[in-house]
Amino acid sequence: MSTVWSGKDLNDFGMRLLAELKFDGAERDIDEIEIPGRDGVVVRDNQRFNPVIQNFGFTISLLKGKSNLEAQIKEAQAFISGIYSFKDFSWEGEPNYIFKAKVDGKSSTTRNNPWIASVDVPVKLFPMKYLKDTYSKARTLKSGEAFQSKGTQIAYPIITLTGTGNVTLKVNDKSFILKNVTGGVVIDCENQVVTDLAKKNSQMDKVYSYPFPALKIGSNTISWDNSVFTGTIIERWCELA
Repeated sequence: MSTVWSGKDLNDFGMRLLAELKFDGAERDIDEIEIPGRDGVVVRDNQRFNPVIQNFGFTISLLKGKSNLEAQIKEAQAFISGIYSFKDFSWEGEPNYIFKAKVDGKSSTTRNNPWIASVDVPVKLFPMKYLKDTYSKARTLKSGEAFQSKGTQIAYPIITLTGTGNVTLKVNDKSFILKNVTGGVVIDCENQVVTDLAKKNSQMDKVYSYPFPALKIGSNTISWDNSVFTGTIIERWCELA
């Protein structure tokens, strides 16, 4: 299986996921509160899902033209140890989805013979997986446009508005106010940041409202009140991992 993690094809290290890969489902974050004198527990919903704890098993095979498996193992371990924050993860078993995964502890390596080793990597998965078709491809957005959801969960899109001046973006019934925009802004609703079009400089000083927009399950409508601006959107529809 071809696995890509943080933009790197793990085949470059001779790494392949084991044929049998078990994915645990995302679990809702709730607290069970015991109250003296009351039977059972009171359940408090924290309105979120917990990360999914996994263990990924890989094999490392000596690559053609290489003479030293140990060097491959060291390269792989150095790469894996650098994934300490959530990075894009995709594998052939679910080719239509993008996961987010981070290393969650120390990996361990077992040398089976001079040509093959086994690697166990503790992993923490973001509780959502994203539809690949809507994860990174932007489409033109028309003010007042209505469209249907494609996922099963609330989505946090990336919306780009190009133009100069003041503008109020309305996503369904929520307004997001921007003032003194010069050239345009990129609104990353999941990470809750606003940058310039080059995504290099913060434009959070242009934001005059909160919270950030979100797309609901069902029909969505997006509009803005300044016709000088044009828009694009990366919808980033998702499902539970």
